Amino acid sequence: MTRTTAQGAGTSHTTVGITDLMTSLAVVFILLFAAQMTKTSSAAQSELQENREDVQTALQDHIQRLGLSLDADPRDPLALLIVVPENRLTFEFGKSTLSSTADAFLAEALPFYVGALCGPLRDKIDSLAIEGHTDDHGSDALNLKLSQERSLAVMVKGMEIIQAREPSAYQCFQEITSATGRGRQDLIYDAAAIVNREKSRRVIFKIRLRSAEQRHRLDRPTTAL
Repeated sequence: MTRTTAQGAGTSHTTVGITDLMTSLAVVFILLFAAQMTKTSSAAQSELQENREDVQTALQDHIQRLGLSLDADPRDPLALLIVVPENRLTFEFGKSTLSSTADAFLAEALPFYVGALCGPLRDKIDSLAIEGHTDDHGSDALNLKLSQERSLAVMVKGMEIIQAREPSAYQCFQEITSATGRGRQDLIYDAAAIVNREKSRRVIFKIRLRSAEQRHRLDRPTTAL
């Protein structure tokens, strides 16, 4: 009887030992996994920062010469924004017809930007979105429709300009570019919390960078079937 109890105790100690070993191995695995994830995340952030700086360096001088700015999107870490105020990209009141001032601006700006995004920077760029924004005059539906029509007018004009001035980038421009209207959803307010209608009426070129995962996926060799 005593021998059976001793054997049971030995078996129990052995089981506890194996359990402790498995727990220790699991903890080590979790720590190694966490360290690898941290390292991967850090590398991805470093790569993203480098890509962002490359885009900023390539476009900054031209953007500053036009009196614009290239800023990070506070809502999307992968996006950079070129905000074009109404006095540079103007439309007929309540319409989507581009003014002569807008035509001149697009003819000067787009060939350079698209040439860079579809040329030396192509492997870093995921997309280019043209966003139209209005002020708070009129209904939500009216402003949404107007902003969509205006952003599409900019894209169509851009296609005409790129085809004539930068034909090698034309196919790429179509592939990466989209037009969308935000209406009055992103109004700009002044210090007194009053809508700044002049600043709210704007067009934004949103340059979205490829994520590290997207770039690595493109770098992988494809296997023929």
